[in-house]
Amino acid sequence: MKKAATRLALATAVLRHLTDPGRESATVETIAAEVGVSPRTFHNYFTCKEDALIYLIDVMHHHVAEVIRARPADESLRDAVEHALIEVACATEATPRQVATLIQLIECGQPLMQRKRRGDVAEPHERFEEVLAQRGHRVGLYERLVLSNALATLRVALQMWSEGRSPVNDLREYLRTAFRMQQMSMLSSRVQQWRE
Repeated sequence: MKKAATRLALATAVLRHLTDPGRESATVETIAAEVGVSPRTFHNYFTCKEDALIYLIDVMHHHVAEVIRARPADESLRDAVEHALIEVACATEATPRQVATLIQLIECGQPLMQRKRRGDVAEPHERFEEVLAQRGHRVGLYERLVLSNALATLRVALQMWSEGRSPVNDLREYLRTAFRMQQMSMLSSRVQQWRE
């Protein structure tokens, strides 16, 4: 248990430095000292700071998959995904800005994510497909779009929340509002296409 807590603390410290202006280039030594361990201990868990971020992304994927798996079988895919993302974003010790940064790393495919693509960590859609199969769904374009659109909506809402641009003080309610707005925009686009 202590090892798991140390691994998470180190990875979270890396993320904290990444999202804190002026501290992005913190060394492994600085991060290890902040957690109260030696640089050698850091390297027992991660070969580099990027590996720590990949670990956090994998933890987030796992939690989202577990929440989706626990949702009612007759719930729509979109609702299950949105519920899972809101739960994970609000239940984590990471700040909204930090969660948004993790989502951005998933979306943009920066070089650090090459390790993930080499097989060190499952791709988000692979874990998603596994959960859908357990729920009796096939995975096609629609299912992948649901996940991608939900991640983008969550990222934008968390970024705006972090910038202090939310009109409400309840993060969970703000995220629900963001998903409702995203659904309305999709419907509005569909109506516009029909008119044309």
